[in-house]
Amino acid sequence: MMPVFLGNYFVASLFSAFSLRPGAAGTFDILFGLLTGAFFLVNFWVYQKCIVVNGLSLSVGSMRIAMIIPILIALVFFQESLGLWNILGIVLGVSAFSLKADPKALRNLLWILLLFFVSGFSDASMKIFKELGGGNESFFVFLIFGSAFFYTLASIISGKRSFPKRLVLYGFALGIPNRYSTVFFLRGLDSVPATIAYPLVAVSIVLLSIGSDVLFWRRRPDCRDYLLWTLLIISLILLNIA
Repeated sequence: MMPVFLGNYFVASLFSAFSLRPGAAGTFDILFGLLTGAFFLVNFWVYQKCIVVNGLSLSVGSMRIAMIIPILIALVFFQESLGLWNILGIVLGVSAFSLKADPKALRNLLWILLLFFVSGFSDASMKIFKELGGGNESFFVFLIFGSAFFYTLASIISGKRSFPKRLVLYGFALGIPNRYSTVFFLRGLDSVPATIAYPLVAVSIVLLSIGSDVLFWRRRPDCRDYLLWTLLIISLILLNIA
């Protein structure tokens, strides 16, 4: 997967470079951007390894449940709050993620825990920058993807891996949506509390992925899938109650 990551981060950093806006960047912004880029790469790498060891459903479930970490950070360190209906929406969302995961696929708990914490802190970096950064978001996004590109390149060179053009091109296709999902989420945090934004995105991703399975891959839903959809839709509604 490293060539895919390479193409992904190359395109994302290239678009970020063209979108740079004038503005100062402090030491915290630079160091935190470089650290976040490392977390982004490690998160993808751990996710890939976890899928191999524990299967897709359990890995996706762990990655989505990791939204608890940025929510707790927003509540404890940045004094955000949650309404009763919102809490219920988060609980239903986590329950749905757990329902989607297959516990029988568990082979190595360590990889699940590692994915949980790495994913959680990678997501939390957006909120941390919003609160503690200097405000130059375009430079921060450029640092994330630019540093992730060089980390990936260094890993490929040091490991003497090959560069299959087909896989790099797949990464090119992922680079633009990957970048803009980060940009839009940062902008979304300007108007939506992190305690709502994180579960809202996590629930929406799973809901849309299930829909794509049915529409594009012709997967036949079963009773478990209908229960999952119901929980996710109710969770979305509750998360949007002010």
